[in-house]
Amino acid sequence: MVIRISDIPTEGLTLDLSQKLDLFDQGTATTAFQAFIGIQPASGGVLRLTGRIQAAPVLECSRCLGNFSFAADTELDIELAPAGSLGATEHELAGGELDTEFYEGDEIEPVYLVKEQLLISIPMVPLHSPECKGLCSVCGIDLNKTECGHQRNAPGDFGAFSALKDLLKK
Repeated sequence: MVIRISDIPTEGLTLDLSQKLDLFDQGTATTAFQAFIGIQPASGGVLRLTGRIQAAPVLECSRCLGNFSFAADTELDIELAPAGSLGATEHELAGGELDTEFYEGDEIEPVYLVKEQLLISIPMVPLHSPECKGLCSVCGIDLNKTECGHQRNAPGDFGAFSALKDLLKK
């Protein structure tokens, strides 16, 4: 859904988007989202976007590698400015410029902005639970489901790197 900037009325535009997108660029649109976005034009071609985005993408737990649904609920509050609006010279960004996105041409794609905001809201180290025990470093079994009995994290145990310890002694 592309929006022409020249078609946005002076009183603004409200969008209610509900569709699926390919959040992780895997080739299939599997992440459904609901977004309410208000677009308000300002001077100099700047657009103010406010609203809320909700989705439940399927993530992979960083410890046990199991898939789980993550409830993403994020507020949208950004400014879109024309690409050349800061000028051609380099300058240090001020606090107000850090929340500014840029666009080129006379069109914007709100779904792209939704995707960007969802990716920002996802934790860098996703865990299905803070108590996740992860995988056994010896046999690889999921320790949340069963206990294997292997000694892990013993003093002086470096897991797969233990063989390197003997190389340094020679």
